[in-house]
Amino acid sequence: MARQLRRSMAGNTAVAQPARKAPAKVAPRPAISSPNLAGQRKGFVQFLTEVRSELKKVAWPTRREAMNLTALVVGISVFIGFLLGLIDFLFTEFFRLLLG
Repeated sequence: MARQLRRSMAGNTAVAQPARKAPAKVAPRPAISSPNLAGQRKGFVQFLTEVRSELKKVAWPTRREAMNLTALVVGISVFIGFLLGLIDFLFTEFFRLLLG
């Protein structure tokens, strides 16, 4: 971009050259230690134990509640499907009558 700008301004001396920015200061990167497989395994095992302890805290629904809620979702889905099918049918008939 800067090269193109200088070339385009080479014939035009009335325009001042753009000021250069000071180079951005770069923070040094933190040192990366070599991967420690034993530490990774320990971290993974700790993760699994924490997951297990959190899953014990969950209030799981009973079998009957799960069946009732599943039936409710299926029933509502079927009802909405029929409703949308009916609306689609009505619009199809309306446009068939309208267009001829």
